[in-house]
Order: sequence, then structure tokens, then C-alpha cells
Amino acid sequence: MSVSSFRIAKLAPGYDLGAFDCGEPAYNQWLTDHGMQAVDAGASMVYLLLEAAPDAQERVVGYFAICPTLVVRDDMPKLLQRKVLRSAPGWLLAKLALDRTRRGDKAHQWGSQLLRAALERIISASEVGGGQIIVVDADNAGLVGWYERHGFASTGGSPLRLYMKVATARKYLGPAD
Repeated sequence: MSVSSFRIAKLAPGYDLGAFDCGEPAYNQWLTDHGMQAVDAGASMVYLLLEAAPDAQERVVGYFAICPTLVVRDDMPKLLQRKVLRSAPGWLLAKLALDRTRRGDKAHQWGSQLLRAALERIISASEVGGGQIIVVDADNAGLVGWYERHGFASTGGSPLRLYMKVATARKYLGPAD
């Protein structure tokens, strides 16, 4: 029985992005048409979840994009405003997408693993350059509950925008090894 291996890598020229299909054409197109441009422009960093099957070329089965942002404290849920600067440095989880072939895998929970990898990168970046808040815009109402189960909180005002303190993300990930 052959077993695939997986790794996270920064987007760079040479990866075949055209075969990626998360079921959302806008996310597929963003990766193929704009992902490399965003990296080259310094607008965001894009990371790929790569699957390497024995005797097969590595393929993209997920990705996320992160970038710095500024968060206005009064726009956040009241429960998260404590100890947050009025205009707080933060991180935007701008994109997170998983290939259709990896959805529904209860054993591996690839979406949760991809989110975990994004939070790990954001925490590492915040340790170097600061940041108090992580923001994500769930592109559809069906994703709000998923993000909330992973510790994000909604404002109630903009129902698709969710927040998490960087300190909460550290707790979510657990102690460093």
C-alpha cells in the first residue's frame, strides 16, 4: 500500500496550480491568476499544502494567504476588545481553500490542519513583527460556524468577519515543542 506525504511550502514559480479545485471558482482563479502576483508584490504570503504520492508529481491540495492588517478595536466583538490598542496591528487570513478531494476526511481533518498551519505562520510572524488580532472574512455564511468552532468570534455586525486574539491562537495551538 502506498502512502502519500504532505508538506506546507511557500508559493513559488514551478508549482502546477491549474489542477487545484476547491469547488469555488473565485478561489481557484485567485490562486492561479493572482497568488504569485500577491507574493511578488509583497501584498501577502501564500502557502501551499502539497501532496506527494509515490510515483506521482507533487500536487497542490490546499492553500492559504496571510498578510498584515490594521484592526480598529471598536469594530471587534466587545469580548475581545480588552487590552487591544485602539488601532491594533493584526494579521488577515485572506484566503484558505482545500481541494475537493481532501474534504470530508474525518481522520485527517485537512481544513483544520490547514488553518492550524496558517495560525502557526501568523504567530511566528507576530513574534517578529507584532500583531494582536487575527481577522478572517468567511466568504459565505456556511463557513462562519466552522471558524467559530476553531476559536474565532463574530462581531454580530458584519456576520462574515471574524476575529481571534493572537494570544488565543497561541493557546489554541498548545505549547511549543
